[in-house]
Amino acid sequence: MMRRMSSKSHSVAVDNADNTITFTPKGDHTSTLIFMHGLGDTAFGWADTIHHLSQSMPHLKCILPTAPTQPVTLNNGMTMPSWYDIQSLTDREGDPCSGIEDSRERILGVINNEIQAGIPASRIVLGGFSQGGAMSLFTGFQMQHALAGVLVLSGYVPKAGFFSVPTALKNVPLLMCHGDCDMVVRLSWAEKSIEKVKEQGVANVEFKVYENLDHGASMEEITKVQKWLEKILP
Repeated sequence: MMRRMSSKSHSVAVDNADNTITFTPKGDHTSTLIFMHGLGDTAFGWADTIHHLSQSMPHLKCILPTAPTQPVTLNNGMTMPSWYDIQSLTDREGDPCSGIEDSRERILGVINNEIQAGIPASRIVLGGFSQGGAMSLFTGFQMQHALAGVLVLSGYVPKAGFFSVPTALKNVPLLMCHGDCDMVVRLSWAEKSIEKVKEQGVANVEFKVYENLDHGASMEEITKVQKWLEKILP
């Protein structure tokens, strides 16, 4: 069942089956942003921000999926929306990230649906915040088609030992933004992730660090994202 809301330039629908929010242009649809939330959140947590971004890009469709609710080891097995299990915040490199492949397949399915609907991969951006940002890196740089770009806010490379970028994806633009006061996903993890991505041959990398920003987003950061999107999806 779909629930619809109003928007000036986009029609807005919420799929009650899986809490996916979709902003669809009322005019020509020529590009798509798929954006994933962080651990314990839902698509609704980012709906206002993505809606704000969409207003300056009337050709951009935005899809915000919600992760499945499942137990998370980090939080004593409590169930919550999560793209994969997290065992510890101290050993990110050694965490097996159980379930991440299943979530990647789901997101690849969303991407493939857009491609089948006539939007080429070169007009699709995959992004996310925190665990969702980790998913965008893990998925966007390990797939068959080169996307228009990958967007990571306060994220990192999960399962870094198994992260391998195919030659065809090495020119995909990457924007990573991070706060220097982030105590959840530490800045050092993002810095190591940038090193890992560059070691894999990804050439078009932009890394922006924001002073006095903790594990969240600022208007300065969102403005940067908006300008980046407008540049790669004109």
